[in-house]
Amino acid sequence: MFLGRSVKGRWHHLAHSRLTILERLVDGGFFKNNRQMIVSCRWPSIYRLCQSLRSMTHLETLNVLHWTLRLKQDVPQLFRSCPKLTELRLKLAEAQNFEMGEELKNELRSGFQRLRLVELHWDIPADSWPVVQEMFT
Repeated sequence: MFLGRSVKGRWHHLAHSRLTILERLVDGGFFKNNRQMIVSCRWPSIYRLCQSLRSMTHLETLNVLHWTLRLKQDVPQLFRSCPKLTELRLKLAEAQNFEMGEELKNELRSGFQRLRLVELHWDIPADSWPVVQEMFT
């Protein structure tokens, strides 16, 4: 499935409409066996998108384009919502603070380790590199 990018200027209204349509299709069971999804627009709510993804229990590939996610809030939610995810492409917001508890580090490490392919677009501050390495090992 490919969800297209909305028109400039009205993206928020159109994104809500598309998200509502996606939720209705998901509720109808149309994406139950969906294995790949490309999201190419800005969503007003990562939570609502993850709720829709959660029902796609066979989802293996997710490409999140044109939307910046947060490492400590959004990525763990994606990993929880997509237990069979093996390919992930996304852009991460520049983190201001890389400090996190062991439970969150372990959740991120577990999620990244199960991926066969990961493509991250991310500006990582040099002094935060050890924390990032720890998540991928």
